[in-house]
Amino acid sequence: MTLADLFRYADGTLDGDPWPLVRELAVSGDRSAAASVQAALERYARERNWYGRDLMAHVLAGLSGAEVFPLLLRVFAGALRSEDDDDGERLGMALSAVMRADPAGCRAAILPVLAGDDPNLRRAALWALRDVFESSDMGTLREALADPNPAIRRTALNSLPSVNNNPQACELVVTALQDLDAWVRCDAVLLLAWSAPPAVVDHLVSLTSDPVWYVRSVLGEAIGRRAANSDRAPAAAAALRELLADSESSVRAGAVRGLGMLGVSLDALQSRTDDPDWWVRAAVADVLAVNLRRWPPARPLLAQLTGDANATVRETAKKALHASE
Repeated sequence: MTLADLFRYADGTLDGDPWPLVRELAVSGDRSAAASVQAALERYARERNWYGRDLMAHVLAGLSGAEVFPLLLRVFAGALRSEDDDDGERLGMALSAVMRADPAGCRAAILPVLAGDDPNLRRAALWALRDVFESSDMGTLREALADPNPAIRRTALNSLPSVNNNPQACELVVTALQDLDAWVRCDAVLLLAWSAPPAVVDHLVSLTSDPVWYVRSVLGEAIGRRAANSDRAPAAAAALRELLADSESSVRAGAVRGLGMLGVSLDALQSRTDDPDWWVRAAVADVLAVNLRRWPPARPLLAQLTGDANATVRETAKKALHASE
């Protein structure tokens, strides 16, 4: 197959999987094809043909590398600007491939854009910075986290290095828990959930009364995971019991899972075996199944759930009891 076939895939006149051909063309070294691929990329971006745009971006990334990185960055900024259902994920993978191959060359293109006036191009540069991050970039991210534009703040937050081995990054993420924008707060919880020290539980529990449900919904597992096997477990258990009574079912389900991670008594789950939402009851069944040997009262609760109205809940409980026989 040839580049002409890839254009047919992009235009929707050829069915099938184009990605083997994309990979073949990207590593072909045929620089003579770069100009037509670039022209197609720009045309598809203008026409809002995200599928064709992404195919061409991957080929062009392989053929031209850092030479076309500024163009790819502008196209990615266009994806951030778009109000259509375009998350730019495939396009971002093309940029990441170029940055892995030539971090220094791409970094030289990223840094001047970070102080630009175009908010979407600035967001694209902040997003890319995470792949070429150096310690000197911390000031840039700190400044971006104070930007009045919540989209800038959120992008900067997710470009910080891991909080596990960078105290400055951890401090900035903890501060973002109090951001005015709910999505920034939500991302801050998720960033702390996987690798922060147990002390962050002191800050996470303050969000149990957050007015936005999707912020509260990510708290349960984050609190349980970070407090497990630490001196923060009692405070975490109290916060999770509070979340168990939340009006939103996703918050209650997260609290159930958090208690399961915490390693404490699961007495509080007895009140959720008849939760009105089957999703919460399914979470209870999952947690009881995992903790069946550690916490004996789980057995009669699972037996109760084998008669649940929901098939998923019933099967989870039955499978756990059968496996323990």
